[in-house]
Amino acid sequence: KDHEAFTLTEDRVKSRLSKELGENAERILATYRNNRPSASPAQLYVAITTARAFWLGSIEIAEKKSGQKAAPVYMYTFTHGSNMIVPGTNHRLGAAHATEIWYKFDNVDLETPKDAAGPTLIGDDSDRKKAALNMSQMWATFARTGHPEAKGQPSWPAYDRQTRATMMIDAECKVENDPFGLERAMWDSLKP
Repeated sequence: KDHEAFTLTEDRVKSRLSKELGENAERILATYRNNRPSASPAQLYVAITTARAFWLGSIEIAEKKSGQKAAPVYMYTFTHGSNMIVPGTNHRLGAAHATEIWYKFDNVDLETPKDAAGPTLIGDDSDRKKAALNMSQMWATFARTGHPEAKGQPSWPAYDRQTRATMMIDAECKVENDPFGLERAMWDSLKP
């Protein structure tokens, strides 16, 4: 458990990223800072490390699969953030990896509480049920038809390298073309 990651100062972020990313650390941090001007140093660090661990691999898979043209590819970003405070910090968990699993199956009320004194891992905000309904409908419709849809939400276009259409899943969903595109382009430029 890395509680310090949620309270990092600018200097500590630079130090950590220099160790993790070497000579590219300053450029990466500057790109994220420019693209997310209101983010704290800790939020920038979490965004960068999350991109490296999860997001970049997802983009690579989507690009390769869409390039095969064998079947449509649907890209999403789960944006419904948990309001749970990370234990030992004052930082909200946000839209953390794997928290969307409860939403895919519309099970946001079934999670076992870890601490009865506060919200569970997925939080206790009132919009979580709407986000769960949207996501579970999209997954069920995809299983039935091969195209994800949810009543009252925008049509979900297939992903390709031209538009990079991505469904931003929340209580109110929206499609964004190439979300975080400046960040993606920066990471692409670092590839050998």
